[in-house]
Amino acid sequence: MTTDDSLPFELQTDSLAQWLDGLSPLPHAQAAHKLNLALKQLKEPQCTPGQLLPLLVNLTPLCLRFSASLSTTAINDADSSAKILKLGKLSMQLPRQLALLFCQIIESKQLEAADRNTAVYHALQLIGHALRCYCLFYETPSVTLWKKTAQLYKLALATEALHLPHATKLADFRAQPDIETVLKRNLLFSIMSPLLYKPDEINQLFQLADQCATLLEIGDPRESRDFGFYWNTLKDQPPYPVRKSNRPLPAECMPIDCRPISHALQLGTVVTKLSPANQNKLALLFSDYQQVFNAIIPGIPSRTKMIPGFIGVCQYLQELNKLSKINQISAQLRDPKSINRGLSLVPLEHHRNVFDNAEQPFGDKTSLGRLVNLLKTPNKTYCVAESRMLDCSTGDLVLLYKEQHPVSLAIIRQQRFNELSNANQFLLEQISGACTIYSINNAPSGSYALMVGEGMDNAQIFLASGKYSLNSSIPLTIGTALRLTACMESNGFFARFRFSVEYHA
Repeated sequence: MTTDDSLPFELQTDSLAQWLDGLSPLPHAQAAHKLNLALKQLKEPQCTPGQLLPLLVNLTPLCLRFSASLSTTAINDADSSAKILKLGKLSMQLPRQLALLFCQIIESKQLEAADRNTAVYHALQLIGHALRCYCLFYETPSVTLWKKTAQLYKLALATEALHLPHATKLADFRAQPDIETVLKRNLLFSIMSPLLYKPDEINQLFQLADQCATLLEIGDPRESRDFGFYWNTLKDQPPYPVRKSNRPLPAECMPIDCRPISHALQLGTVVTKLSPANQNKLALLFSDYQQVFNAIIPGIPSRTKMIPGFIGVCQYLQELNKLSKINQISAQLRDPKSINRGLSLVPLEHHRNVFDNAEQPFGDKTSLGRLVNLLKTPNKTYCVAESRMLDCSTGDLVLLYKEQHPVSLAIIRQQRFNELSNANQFLLEQISGACTIYSINNAPSGSYALMVGEGMDNAQIFLASGKYSLNSSIPLTIGTALRLTACMESNGFFARFRFSVEYHA
């Protein structure tokens, strides 16, 4: 067998073992860096896939060990220096690089069936651990890893390998006896929205996904039974809540039912390290929030107007800004009764009686939104909006406004049709904090950043759905820029981030 001089070892198991032994006495950061370089060099074809497979399998334990060690070091170190950030990046790159190497030899189509199944199993395992590391450092979801996941799933499905048992000595892999269980673990972990949690809680969520993957139920899109989530295998994206209730899924979408896990959490048959609050939060999520819907507090609802969608929210807030500027320069608008009702601008919230049903503050009807009944629930995090007219998607952003109240943002977390009231009910997670809007500089017209809780420790921004890189800068037309420091949520409707403000001289 030929030896490539760029590699620190010959492409043989004995040579690899000797090289790995040499890494043991080195500091983890230094050893992990050497391992990462070796993985990059293995991308170039230097031997047959059948010969490379056992080498990749043997590299897996040390790759996971270094990744876990580096992520722990980076998270526990309060220093935000470039060195610590590099450790975090390296902890993500190790399982990602190795997973993609397994995918590379699978795509060669030169592996025997048993070896191919082993490679698929290891690739999905490593993708799962890479996803965990991405969340620990609040990176945006990896399109590449979800694309590879879909390809691996389709291959295992076509070759009837989903349920074939895999023997493994790795403790990190023992909870998943076959390819389907690994896939379920990865899907379940993503469904938990781990980016909304702290690093130690993210690790607890991954452990819970390890425990409960077998309880997750996945099915055929032609099935008529209820399910709360779906995974589109054509869009290179993680799974999401079903956007429209009581509607069939396209053939390329996999329905996912988490309710058995909700029952296990509520009954206490699953032991977790999660706080009671987080365990209850997950139980509600997995049950499609049925307990919240069923516990709506009887009483007179609050009549509120709701605007769905990032674009609609931006249009409304821009009109509010325009009218605010007019009020600042025009003394004629001091008296609320003198407001010209024909203006295509929305009066400020402190003006009374401006949202009369017969009058329309916007010239564009789509910007006004529609009246909904806002219903209270015992859970302070959620309320329910009820409407017979609105057709909204689960996961979308909405703006709520009513007379004498500040506007607020919310996210539709689930919806259902209420037969008693013959109306759609939207479960809203309210985002606390005052909402302001800023135009983005050097961007297409109509590009905005919605800021919630400006000036507070928990401030966050909502951007239009798209690809964003962590630590990138979003320049604003007011002369400042927003540095994206942590991804909280990213879907087809919006991207949500923590940020820091950069001031330019």
